[in-house]
Amino acid sequence: MNCESVSRSLSLFLYGELSFEEEQAFQDHIEACPACRKAFEAEKAMHAALDSRELEAPPGMLAQCRAALDANIAAAAPARVGWLEAVKSLFGGGSRVWAAARPVGAAALVALGFLCARWSAPTPAPFPVAESSPDNTITRVRYLQPEPSGEVRLIVEETRQRYLTGSPQDERIQQLLLTAVRESSDPGVRADSVDILTQRAASDQVRNALLYALSNDTNAGIRLRALDGLKPYAADPEVRSALARALLVDDNPGVRTQAIDLLVQNQTQDESLVGVLQQCLQQESNGYVRLRSERALKDMKASLGTF
Repeated sequence: MNCESVSRSLSLFLYGELSFEEEQAFQDHIEACPACRKAFEAEKAMHAALDSRELEAPPGMLAQCRAALDANIAAAAPARVGWLEAVKSLFGGGSRVWAAARPVGAAALVALGFLCARWSAPTPAPFPVAESSPDNTITRVRYLQPEPSGEVRLIVEETRQRYLTGSPQDERIQQLLLTAVRESSDPGVRADSVDILTQRAASDQVRNALLYALSNDTNAGIRLRALDGLKPYAADPEVRSALARALLVDDNPGVRTQAIDLLVQNQTQDESLVGVLQQCLQQESNGYVRLRSERALKDMKASLGTF
């Protein structure tokens, strides 16, 4: 995605209307583009402000709008009986008191009808729809299948949004942060979760989440943050094993360099570390990483090559 396409997709991303591939391209772009990231944060703030001011529609408003819409569609295109009857069945029919209205009125009522749908219970429809209820539960129809009996079978996805506030030491908050490190599709959320966990909480669970991020996160910046968080655990055998693996297989030279720094910070003679550094020196293409490996081996009075 470029800046123009990201600008057009801000609201679509927030409402979950992009494909998985588009979401990934969107996230990659805003991570690399400060201007688009700023625009995205402003868009999120605007959506949050609008949601906080959501109004309750008068009872029956949606039914009235749909009845008026039905009448205006009939007046605008009376000859197309086939699809008109399908639309009438969709909206439940209605009177023709608005039959003299112009097509412009019909278009306005279409917009009004969809706006009012936010405040009303969902009505079965032959296409995916999303509704929000007063308790902030978002319901999205992912699939539907008409049955021979006339009933409709639907697969519905429901998400309830709510705000939580608490200390990172609180078990519930910490568990959510740990889950975000592993499962969030938003790199910004993963990065912030890593930072908060490493600054304000310390436990085996935090260490394991950082190890997971170092080994599995696709974002090099988050892997670097995980390395920062692992500094207090640098003497742990499991952590040292993960650092050695990152040194040999990570595709980011910054990550490989920092892995060397953590591995040698204790300045102890470690035969396995010598072998890792020698292997790194043999396969490394980055000049600075090679230099750091050579320096570490010399400090340990070890040979630069294997024999």
